[in-house]
Amino acid sequence: MKRIVWDPALCTGCRVCEAICSLVKEGEFNPVKSRVKVVMTVENQIRHSVRVSCLQCEEAFCKVICPVGAISENAGSVKIVDDEKCIGCRLCEIACPVGAIIVDSESGTALKCDLCTDLEEPQCVKYCYTEALKYLPGEKIGQALARAKSEKFLEMAKKEVA
Repeated sequence: MKRIVWDPALCTGCRVCEAICSLVKEGEFNPVKSRVKVVMTVENQIRHSVRVSCLQCEEAFCKVICPVGAISENAGSVKIVDDEKCIGCRLCEIACPVGAIIVDSESGTALKCDLCTDLEEPQCVKYCYTEALKYLPGEKIGQALARAKSEKFLEMAKKEVA
């Protein structure tokens, strides 16, 4: 299964991923209706961006707890919300360990990332101009993260030598 990998070192916090998600899924630029969120934090007077999105958990608590079975898996193991079945009870919101699923106040149905399964690739990845988002096969994710850490370590080592 392919997953979205986020590199915080490349993320500028521009929130283009939120805007494009809401446009593609809801037809409007409205970050409230985005299936991904960029949360800003400040630590030691430094602003940090944190991307919150569905992790497509193997053991998906949102799916397990749904009393009407509105969350199912497609052939690629992507968790999908059936708007027709969803009753807006918010149990999925409570169950999600990362806060990546919300119930839309207007429609009364759960919103979560479905990796743009109806398109070629997740649109947040396609339009991320800093390439902080990548769409990789599950078996390559560990390699990509290790490579990124190695490159960062080498960059830090070069600065110390200079």
